Amino acid sequence: MNLFGKKKNQPTTPSEPTEVIKNLRTTLENLDKRELHLQKKIKAQLIEAKEKSLAKDKKGALFALKRKKLYEGETLKINGARMTLEQQIIALEGSTMNYSTFKAMQMGAQAMKGARAGLDVDNVDELIDDIQEEMDISNEIADAISRPANSIYEDEDLADELENLEKEMLDEQILEVPSVPHTYEQKLPEAQQLPAQQLNMPNVPNKDIPTKVSAQAEEDEDEKALRELQADMMA
Repeated sequence: MNLFGKKKNQPTTPSEPTEVIKNLRTTLENLDKRELHLQKKIKAQLIEAKEKSLAKDKKGALFALKRKKLYEGETLKINGARMTLEQQIIALEGSTMNYSTFKAMQMGAQAMKGARAGLDVDNVDELIDDIQEEMDISNEIADAISRPANSIYEDEDLADELENLEKEMLDEQILEVPSVPHTYEQKLPEAQQLPAQQLNMPNVPNKDIPTKVSAQAEEDEDEKALRELQADMMA
């Protein structure tokens, strides 16, 4: 108990925006109900004023009109309060959305920091340098491995062998003699074609001239018969 002064106001804890918005909407609904009730009273006072006027009750008609004006003033106050509440709801909804957006952005920033933990520009540059160095070493190793294989193709012995091969091919081309066709006949003009008796040339023999070809064919047939006989014996 405070004996020497006013009681200090206890600090109020801020409510959740969603709860405040809910209460504001409830208040708006109550104001709407109040306005509907006042609208009914305004209509009732207007009807009463008309009835009093018809009944030549001027004092009663004026009194009904005064009550009607009071109710209309209350509706104006309700409309002003409702406008203020709606503005507060819109502002609170915007603030809530901004806060949610800020929290989401904050969580995203923290996630990005966690994703690149231990990673900075210097580390990336160092990694790229290491990769380039390893690639250079790999290329040098490949060149060193392929060097002996390349020296085989540069050997002077291969050049000498190629030169000898070209000489042999040239000699074979020189030794090859083109064959003369046997069916070549030179036709003479009719004035120069003379009988064989006038040219005193011997007649061409009609009998076949024996050659070694027939003898060789007989030997081939004998060898073939011998091979068939050996095959029958082995069967």
